[in-house]
Amino acid sequence: MTREIPPPSAPHAPSPSAPDPLPVPRAPAPDGDARLRPAALPRRDGSDDELSVRAYEYALSRHAVTARETATALGLPVATAEWIMTRLRDLKLVRYCAEQLTYTATDPDSAQVELVLPVEALIHEKRREVACIHQRLGRFLASYQRHQRSQRRGELVAILEDPREVTLRLADSIRRGSDEILTMWPVSSHETNLLTETEVLSQEAAQRGVALRTLFPHTAMSHPSFRATLHQNRDAGVDVRTSEEIAHFLVVVDHEAAFLPTDSAAGRGPLVTAVYEPVIVNLLRGLFENVWQSACAFTGGNPPESALDSVKGSILRMLASGLKDDVIARRVGISSRTLRRHISVIMEELSAESRFQAGVAAANAGLVDGLVG
Repeated sequence: MTREIPPPSAPHAPSPSAPDPLPVPRAPAPDGDARLRPAALPRRDGSDDELSVRAYEYALSRHAVTARETATALGLPVATAEWIMTRLRDLKLVRYCAEQLTYTATDPDSAQVELVLPVEALIHEKRREVACIHQRLGRFLASYQRHQRSQRRGELVAILEDPREVTLRLADSIRRGSDEILTMWPVSSHETNLLTETEVLSQEAAQRGVALRTLFPHTAMSHPSFRATLHQNRDAGVDVRTSEEIAHFLVVVDHEAAFLPTDSAAGRGPLVTAVYEPVIVNLLRGLFENVWQSACAFTGGNPPESALDSVKGSILRMLASGLKDDVIARRVGISSRTLRRHISVIMEELSAESRFQAGVAAANAGLVDGLVG
């Protein structure tokens, strides 16, 4: 009696009537470079899959089948049936019995586990190796960053006149940030590129898990252009608060860097000071925290009465102190024309003939806490 030859483990080229072999995923080799080769997936041209599914269904309907029986049932050449059963065997969808020369169908879920488990184990191993690399090299990161900062900057406090240099240094600091970014913006900053650039860079940092907190003046909630900025920050997950007086911008990155304005003595416009001295950076963080604690959370609604009263109180205190209009407007975060409207209403309410008289009358009436310098 002639015995049927079992299908070879490495398939030979099938007969002309058989379709081209399908690449199938195989479990990675236990060692060597082959472990890093991604397993090829079967082609999905339709015809091969259809024959394989029919052969699998036929095996399911029988306890055990031979390649010859499968060929007869499906009307295929024996060589083609052998090739299909080899593919199913590679996919762990059938078990081959060498003694009986038969194939038995298996559960596809079990086949998937058998194929995927070694790959997942390798992925897990590689992830452990990556974590180990990060841990070992992380010990040297702080030293490297300090060296890079000293090489690129060469000073702990720098006055920046070139807007491009401001952008580069700001981007460098924010991209190195890993803990928290604090920002403070007056309404006047809406007219500059610094606010937009900082917001874009901060959002990128937030995707890495860096926390964001920002302060705006109360008047920003009623500012036609700036109000949208508040909403965009809040919707992006930034912790937003408003306060009475935000006269200058401030950006603090971790405990490493801070950026604040420096007025130009030569009339060339505002300059930016970059600070890398940890003592000064921590001092600026403390100033931010003091304002933050007394600020109001921005919820997205209209300005509360308390915020409006706070703005009016700030104007009254500075009027009583004799400060000039441009200083008051900058501190409160409104335009000079808007400030004049506020002052006109305040003078009318207090029956005052001058702005200074209105401030003193408010102080005598206990409407303000005290004078400011």
